[in-house]
Amino acid sequence: MKRHIISFLSAAALALTAGCSDSGDADLAYASTIEPVIEFDDSEEIIAGETYVAFRNRTTVDGTTLSRCFWHFGFAGEGNWSEDLEPDPVLYKTPGEYTVTLTAWGADGNKASAMRTIRVYAANVAPTAAFTYSPAAVRTSTEVIFTSTSTDEDGAIAACEWTLPDGSVLTGESISYTFASAGVFRITLQVTDDRGASSSLTKAINVRAGDITEFTVNWSTAVAESSAICPAGVVAVSDLGYIYFTSSESRIIGLDMTSGTQRWIYDAAARDNVSAGTYVSYPSVDADGTVYWVAHGNGSPAATTHAYAFDGETGIPRWNNGTAYSQGDRIYYSTPCITPTSVIVGNRGTLGVIRGFEKATGKNFATVKPANGGADGSAVGLKNGAVVFPVSGNYGFGLLLSDATFGWSAVPTASAFTPGSILTGGHFQLCVDDRDRIYVGGKINGSGSWNIACFDCSALTATTAKTPVWSQTLDAGFSATGASLNADATTLYTITDAASPYNLYALNTSNGSTRWSYALSAKSTSVPAVDDLGRIHFCTEDGCYIVLQDNGASCTEVCREKVADAIFGSPTLSPVDGAAYFIGTDAAAGKLKVYSVSVPGTSGPADSPWAQYGQNAGHCNYQK
Repeated sequence: MKRHIISFLSAAALALTAGCSDSGDADLAYASTIEPVIEFDDSEEIIAGETYVAFRNRTTVDGTTLSRCFWHFGFAGEGNWSEDLEPDPVLYKTPGEYTVTLTAWGADGNKASAMRTIRVYAANVAPTAAFTYSPAAVRTSTEVIFTSTSTDEDGAIAACEWTLPDGSVLTGESISYTFASAGVFRITLQVTDDRGASSSLTKAINVRAGDITEFTVNWSTAVAESSAICPAGVVAVSDLGYIYFTSSESRIIGLDMTSGTQRWIYDAAARDNVSAGTYVSYPSVDADGTVYWVAHGNGSPAATTHAYAFDGETGIPRWNNGTAYSQGDRIYYSTPCITPTSVIVGNRGTLGVIRGFEKATGKNFATVKPANGGADGSAVGLKNGAVVFPVSGNYGFGLLLSDATFGWSAVPTASAFTPGSILTGGHFQLCVDDRDRIYVGGKINGSGSWNIACFDCSALTATTAKTPVWSQTLDAGFSATGASLNADATTLYTITDAASPYNLYALNTSNGSTRWSYALSAKSTSVPAVDDLGRIHFCTEDGCYIVLQDNGASCTEVCREKVADAIFGSPTLSPVDGAAYFIGTDAAAGKLKVYSVSVPGTSGPADSPWAQYGQNAGHCNYQK
């Protein structure tokens, strides 16, 4: 129950049995009694700009009749008074305390006043539910401690309620629980703040019977024909224990993390006339389990393009926007960027644009044409409102700045990150750290002198040329890979894939110098993923899964396992079970498969204070 927010400043009524006449005669006495009373609903909080307050006049008189009333609502400006017996409802626009005064006059000239103080609150910001558990590697018959790390920006957490896998409910900031059997189980924390607002968070917990002692292929599930592969394919992994895959067959599939069993499938080609053709866009998944995806209609003259939000557990669409795009819009090598309020997706080509969709409704609230071309990969959203993306053609990387009217405004190429067409960004998946630094790469074009660089985005403007913090030239450059950072942001990992030789590089993030490099025996289109032990995971097109240990000035090969006939794309490290998930081909079966593998010691991705493609299992591409 919410607390009452109205306090009395004085008694409910002030009766004047003696007073002064309008002529100032101090000896004039009245036999009448007037008792003004102010009433209004004080059972709920009054919110500035939202709650209309209906004041009720309960004045009583004795010995005369009520002739008139005057209300003052305690603020300055328009609408602050009324002479009505029952005034119209009042809207307080600013939080604070206000003294409401009612003065009543009798027909004999007697008068009396009453006052009450009303408190108006700012809109309550719901708390943010969050929790940790220890140990990180959960085993059967071992006590696990769950601790709330929830926050409330305008108050305090008043209650924590935990729903456990056996259906029982416990309360308290910290609880303990012991899992009797192995498997993936879900724990839900609901928190309530001191003003009654609540939120919840559900996490999947992987419980093992014992430790992983050797490289293990947990399962592989056929999801499409082998011809449906895309060279930079990636799956999204939910914190709730589900895996999401899309292919050029224009289907999105949800799989169970434990067994690889298909939970649901949405056939966009059959249901919405989507025909993607060769190139594919990939799904991303939010912390609440909502899956976002854009299926583009580039494969057929009559096909359409649709943006979706799905319930991650059931596959039921929460919204489906099929009107925002034109026929032929192409969304390549891209996962939607998920911000706290919106979803950002770019399409490539001369007519390419960046679009913003409302997360709750799917409404296309912003459509911005970049300075040159469109987006050739995932757009990355920065906390300062800027959007950075690889531009189709030879224009490197584009930049949009926050604009109150249009959502964003495009920065001219000369003032973006790669002026003068010096770089072809291709499908490079850039990353951003918590210091507002971004790392971009591509192939040298025209008068260019570098193919990978770091830029400081802490003070972006629309007119100032952007100078790299450092730049570097590595092999022939990059086409469909990307960059990832280690947990303390001192080392950048990236794979050159534009032409042979192919190498994985570890670069010093302070100056771009090479700490070490690792020669690949086959091409890789992986964005490296860093695990909680600081090891680097990636795949190669000859079907190998490789893990390297960073030794500072060199690296050691932890494992190199032949898993599939070919692997095109990046592994995704799951924070739930520590397994890696990726797309590979089974030539004998003629199938494209999603694979789950476990590497000894890996409990999940590195605990980094930034979101990036290589470590972020949901591939949300938004700066933390």
